[in-house]
Amino acid sequence: RNGWCVYRPEMDAQLQGRIEMEHDLKLALAGNQFQLYYQPLLNLDTGHVVSFEALLRWHHPVRGLVSPGEFIPLAEECGLIGQLGEWVLNKATQTAALWTQNWRVAVNISPLQFRHKSLVNLVKKALKTSGLPATRLELEITETAVMEDAETTILTLEKFKELGVRLAIDDFGTGYSSLAYIERFPLDTLKLDRSFVNTIGKPSPNNKKGNGT
Repeated sequence: RNGWCVYRPEMDAQLQGRIEMEHDLKLALAGNQFQLYYQPLLNLDTGHVVSFEALLRWHHPVRGLVSPGEFIPLAEECGLIGQLGEWVLNKATQTAALWTQNWRVAVNISPLQFRHKSLVNLVKKALKTSGLPATRLELEITETAVMEDAETTILTLEKFKELGVRLAIDDFGTGYSSLAYIERFPLDTLKLDRSFVNTIGKPSPNNKKGNGT
């Protein structure tokens, strides 16, 4: 009422593409089209690997490699992120348990997955099934997820710490985090967003000579 909308053919194409990808995503879960890549984290003092981050990749039979930035939001919207997250957790812990070194493995937890009450039990089950010591698992949670309900977050994080699991906040600085809250969270790792480090070593355009800064 009292408004107008303009229709463009590409709008229909975008909708159809989303529907098709949602269908393909369901088939991918059943068809073993997902794979984990493990990105190493080095100790710069020694040059030794200390842990690996499990990165999810989708090898679509037609589209090829689909970006996580494209299918993860869709999985959250259509309610598949729980199944996908559980698969990643189980696969990562089972793989890490077979490593010959006591490297840690980091697994990303989506905001929707973090808020689900079954997450703690899923982590317990994954550790028990794989035989991986809890101290070798690190859960990476986004800043947005932990700041949504700080008090509930603290209770959830404390349950993980009781298990011995390590905790990390990913992409810190992209939201409106309070350092006072961060101090209260039982964290082991704080991962700064790249926007904080991209300009390190570069002169600030506002930092002019003689302004006292």
